[in-house]
Amino acid sequence: MESRVNVFGHSGDLGDIIYSLPTIKALGGGKLFLFDSPGKTAHGMTPAKVDRIRPLLEAQDYIESVEWSDIRLETSLNGFRDHYGHGNLADMHLSTHGLDWRHRVEPWLSVEPRPIAKVVMQRSARYHGNFPWSDAVSVYGSEAVFIGLKDEHKAFCDQFGKVEHYDAQDFLELARVIAGSQWFIGNQSSPLAVAHGLKHRVIMEISPGGAQQHCVFQRADCIIVWDGKVEWPRV
Repeated sequence: MESRVNVFGHSGDLGDIIYSLPTIKALGGGKLFLFDSPGKTAHGMTPAKVDRIRPLLEAQDYIESVEWSDIRLETSLNGFRDHYGHGNLADMHLSTHGLDWRHRVEPWLSVEPRPIAKVVMQRSARYHGNFPWSDAVSVYGSEAVFIGLKDEHKAFCDQFGKVEHYDAQDFLELARVIAGSQWFIGNQSSPLAVAHGLKHRVIMEISPGGAQQHCVFQRADCIIVWDGKVEWPRV
């Protein structure tokens, strides 16, 4: 008798999907369908975004396949928005199935490291706080690369100083570059979600407001910068 394959659906942003993975893993894995749900996310899901994140997700042994869906799939994972009181986004997803934080303590992403630079930086256009980015560039700039979109890189360099840009073709390559570094420095973004999924060493810019706790994980080698003061680790 053929065993039943779990089917999951998600319509969140890319970071939301990465934070849903501990739940999918805890439930035994399966197939994942991604679709758009207008008005629910800042940028929406598209087939092009699915193509960017699919290689990373399908590289995990608990993900059988990742596909774009033209129709909305009602699954409990999309109920994560109703669990804001449960802390970070991984815990919010776990709560949709009555699961607790212990399922996201171990890494939920695994990739072959690709050493490109000792430090990887990234800053999205949203979720800015009181972070000493100019100091970070002064300390690490010669040994760092910036990953992310070209307009994000330009805005970063214009404001804080020059850091070389690494143009990762998809999220699997991005994850490998993060895994190959000594530290990831970034704000609340999908690359930060990848770093958390790898349980990589992180220095995190946090923004003020109601969403600030969504990417906070109290763990070793995760430096959360609340007040603009950092003791920069050696690399």
